[in-house]
Amino acid sequence: MNVVKIIAAAAILSASVCLSAQENETNEKISYSNITEFGLITASPKGVGLEATTAHGIAFDKTHILGFGVGIGMSWHRENNTPYMPIFVNYRCYFKPNNNFSPHVNIAVGALVPREGIGIYSSVTMGFRAGKFSFSSGLSYTPMQGVGRYSVFYDPYWKPKSWYHPFGITLKWGFAF
Repeated sequence: MNVVKIIAAAAILSASVCLSAQENETNEKISYSNITEFGLITASPKGVGLEATTAHGIAFDKTHILGFGVGIGMSWHRENNTPYMPIFVNYRCYFKPNNNFSPHVNIAVGALVPREGIGIYSSVTMGFRAGKFSFSSGLSYTPMQGVGRYSVFYDPYWKPKSWYHPFGITLKWGFAF
């Protein structure tokens, strides 16, 4: 009789371990994440541009995403046409990660490599994810040093304090998973 109880207890215990393992497989705590977005940007005053970015990283409980990103963009501003490449650290927080529709907040900070000079890339956006589709809008601030006629490479009288400070609005759409 004791042997039957031990076998029954072992069977129940092993079944509960298997069920627990299946639960952990479906509710991943850490997973891969990708955010790829395209959009329009404005640059004060009277500037406009196009930008595409992608960020790859790790999602913690599908709520907090931390990753590294890279992009490419083109800004048209008065007499300057400036191609640039942002390289940044990205953080995104989904408020309802298990729902098909979830609002989010996104923060990106890093370096900006324009055709001439150097810069800082930063943006704060809010938006939503519906399935895999993502939409974000917010503010960007990308100060650049040595762009256009104030170029590091072309102006012999260039001074380190000559910064161009575009501040603008960002509208992006793409996909996130």
